[in-house]
Amino acid sequence: MFWIRDIEVLAGGKKFESLGENGLSIDFDINFSDGKEPDVSEVVIYNLSDDSINQIKKDGYCIVNAGYKSLGNKGNILSGDIEEVTTTWQGLDKLTKIKVTDGGKKWRKAKISKTYKEGTKASLIMRDVINVMGYEIVEIKPKKDKVYKLGKTINGYCSDILKMLVKDTESKMFVNKNRITIRDEKKGFETGFVLNPDSGLIGSPTMNKDDSGDKAGGVSTDKEKKGNKKEKITWEVRSLLNPKIETDSLIMIKSKVLNGKFRVIKGKHTRDFETVITVEEA
Repeated sequence: MFWIRDIEVLAGGKKFESLGENGLSIDFDINFSDGKEPDVSEVVIYNLSDDSINQIKKDGYCIVNAGYKSLGNKGNILSGDIEEVTTTWQGLDKLTKIKVTDGGKKWRKAKISKTYKEGTKASLIMRDVINVMGYEIVEIKPKKDKVYKLGKTINGYCSDILKMLVKDTESKMFVNKNRITIRDEKKGFETGFVLNPDSGLIGSPTMNKDDSGDKAGGVSTDKEKKGNKKEKITWEVRSLLNPKIETDSLIMIKSKVLNGKFRVIKGKHTRDFETVITVEEA
């Protein structure tokens, strides 16, 4: 089958497409994870006019939709703030690189000052803080919804306050596509998606053995082993680009070396039109 790549970038009030009469060459490396800081991605568009480049610089927001035309699976893989736009030359080609963050401007700039009465739950404060930031809320279900018996006063950057509340409730928090999620670290959302060779799995999953998700290969000393309270086993999995796979997706993986339900910890939609993810058993 001939895999036709279909990419659409919305930025600067304009639409740039990879297909059609005026199709452009477009590359991207789009990151997603359950880390506490917004992820940073890069979109590269070739040979744009100066007018288009100036419009992108003014707009401040970028959306990328991509998928395989033959599969009809084009979907949103990035929605975020434009942080930087640079243009360089590579031979005869002019490359415009767009640095995009998942709601990074709100994360850095939003502030709040408020006092809460006795018996206020952390989840209520979380919701107020997020509303000030302007993120869409996917879920606020902390692992332990702490009750502040003596009340609570918050004052400062919303991102710092959220980190404190997340720590107090032993939860995780992440921003993806300008949406925020707070929940139990081990929880995810059901997708009903089965990843196997027929649905896009590439090669065999590779096992990682440390907390960072880096591939195993080094030899741990006895001292290092004792220092690790719990060794996290994760796997790196590659597939054809799939917009449905994102942070906290619960997916079924069926392969020669891996079978079962897994949670997506982090991943990347790459310029090779693959989705590369790190997963752990759900």
